[in-house]
Amino acid sequence: MFCTSCGSQNKDDAKFCVKCGETFGETRKEEKPISIDTKAIKNQLFDKKTGFFGALFDFSFTDFVTSKIIKFLYGLSIFLIGLATLVFVIFSFGASPIAGIFMLLIVGPLIFILGVIYTRVLLEIIMVIFKIAENTAITAKKNE
Repeated sequence: MFCTSCGSQNKDDAKFCVKCGETFGETRKEEKPISIDTKAIKNQLFDKKTGFFGALFDFSFTDFVTSKIIKFLYGLSIFLIGLATLVFVIFSFGASPIAGIFMLLIVGPLIFILGVIYTRVLLEIIMVIFKIAENTAITAKKNE
């Protein structure tokens, strides 16, 4: 029997899917999972291979720029967070040596790590939204 949720093969008398844990009820049919060639569909949907500037000036918004520049944005964010942390440490040493040492050893690394975590999560959320949009476009194209 094949799981209708994830498509993995299970024993005929199984009550749960071995991969995803889906419960098999009495109404489950023994079906093979549908195989979708997403690469072929994506190539048909986005058959034009545009570069960065081609995608930047694409007024139909079929090719996304964000997925092309996300690595650059992450690197730039890490650099700017590090620079801001360094500025805070320098100003703290200007205020007093004890505040500077405290900022250098405790608060500065904490600001840097939290800033990088926040930036990473935010960029991952943005990428998930773009992946959902791409997969939705592929599904819509397949259903047509």
